[in-house]
Amino acid sequence: MFLRSLLTKNPDFVSAVVELHQAGRIPANSYVIDCDAVASNTATLVGEAAAQDLTVYAMSKQLGRAPTVLNTMTEAGVDGFVAVDMACARPVVANGHNLGHLGHLVQVSAAETREAVDLQPDYWTVFGAAQARQISRTLATRPVEQRVLIRVFDSGDLFYPGHEGGVALEDLASAIAEIDNLAGIAVAGVTTFPALLFKPEAEVVVPTVNARTLGRAAEIVRATIGDDLGVEINAPGTTSTSVLSML
Repeated sequence: MFLRSLLTKNPDFVSAVVELHQAGRIPANSYVIDCDAVASNTATLVGEAAAQDLTVYAMSKQLGRAPTVLNTMTEAGVDGFVAVDMACARPVVANGHNLGHLGHLVQVSAAETREAVDLQPDYWTVFGAAQARQISRTLATRPVEQRVLIRVFDSGDLFYPGHEGGVALEDLASAIAEIDNLAGIAVAGVTTFPALLFKPEAEVVVPTVNARTLGRAAEIVRATIGDDLGVEINAPGTTSTSVLSML
């Protein structure tokens, strides 16, 4: 999907990959990554984020299963990594990097909760009190506190198929009160996805209705448990240097 952009911006890389493949030096059906480009792009993003007082957690996905790429992004200044699921989380921690955010799009399964707790993510997104209770029961045997983000939604919010779920805005205050009272659990903030999307007809990135829901949710957190430590607002979607000031 990014081939045209790649050919325009980094044609020498494409030529090098073709030559290496034809020479039999790299196998078919493999990823080839320009770590110099990754380092440059990461440093640019981190620099702009610092100017906006934002934390940068790099989305790992399959790319983050390559230790060299993780090393490159950490050295370029990211604060940690987002793991969509445990398959992404394991290589992040195994290679000595900070697991910044777990459970971003899908819930960690009950069978993997104990392992996930041991990975000690900075933040763990829960879709409701049931998952938080599962984490709390596991934490009963460990002297640690887990900060959680609550996935929220309201009528009219936009989700990709299969990405729906969370706590309804009208139920958020009661959910916060229940979750924040669980042993070993601290409600740190709220999250949604996607908060920003590209609008093709205008060729511009704009906030989704979810972003408005997220702002209202943050106010509910402040009203329910206070703002002594600040309220973390995680607003992913079409993230680039050009939208950081918008965030």
